[in-house]
Amino acid sequence: METPTYVTNATQENFQQAVVQRSTQVPVLLDCWSPQCEPCKTLTPILESLAAEYAGRFELVKVNVDEHRQVAMALGVRSVPTVYMIKGGQPVDGFAGAQPVEVIRQLLDRHVAPPAYNPLEAAKEALAEGDAAQAAAHYRSHLDDQPEDGEALLGMARISLTEAGPEAAEAWLDQIKEENPAYIQATRLRGVIAFHGDAGDIEVLRANVDADPKNAEAWYQLGATLAVASTFNEAFTAFLEVVKLDREFREDAGRKALLSLFDLLGSDDEAVISARRQLACLLF
Repeated sequence: METPTYVTNATQENFQQAVVQRSTQVPVLLDCWSPQCEPCKTLTPILESLAAEYAGRFELVKVNVDEHRQVAMALGVRSVPTVYMIKGGQPVDGFAGAQPVEVIRQLLDRHVAPPAYNPLEAAKEALAEGDAAQAAAHYRSHLDDQPEDGEALLGMARISLTEAGPEAAEAWLDQIKEENPAYIQATRLRGVIAFHGDAGDIEVLRANVDADPKNAEAWYQLGATLAVASTFNEAFTAFLEVVKLDREFREDAGRKALLSLFDLLGSDDEAVISARRQLACLLF
């Protein structure tokens, strides 16, 4: 399935439908351009990028005024680029000449509805900004309406693990039933919580692996301690050593520990991507 671009082209023949009628359903930003126009070559990509960013809250319609002169005459276009904001079949705003993205964004925000509130997306954004309290507020808002939503329950469990400890995290995970699509991720997160049982004195454990670098138990305990301390890059290294040394250790505990941390941090995390690649090399 192709990703929508929210960009179309208008002609004399389809102008009424593509611009006038369409603008009764969604704001239309009409870009009047020419292939001979150098500023157009700068402006049009900016408009296309904004159309993708706003994801359907407005539609960008482009018209080549060299090919469709009657459209340009009807609109009173005197130079290119000229951009109109069309709403309800009528131009309500616009500008002539290339403009910086900030100016265009201000125009859009005057006429385009703000994005609908999505508490799950808002929670992710808050976490990306390091604001766990705000993320928790968004998750709780979502759970008020959908108390069994696995993604939100997992989110609260992850936050609680960091902010309040294992017992608080377990309380959220207990609400994820076996039939919930998030149950497997919940099980892996329980694996992360279980690291607390193997955590110890980090300096002692570092000394243990230095003294006996082929000791899978020592590496696992070190990885668990590093994971509890949220030192994930080093935890990955320790658990990868466990996989390398002994796949049978605690019924493949090294690999399971890595998968638990991958779920905790998310597939887009750069450290996860790197560690997942290293794990694949060890397994295959």
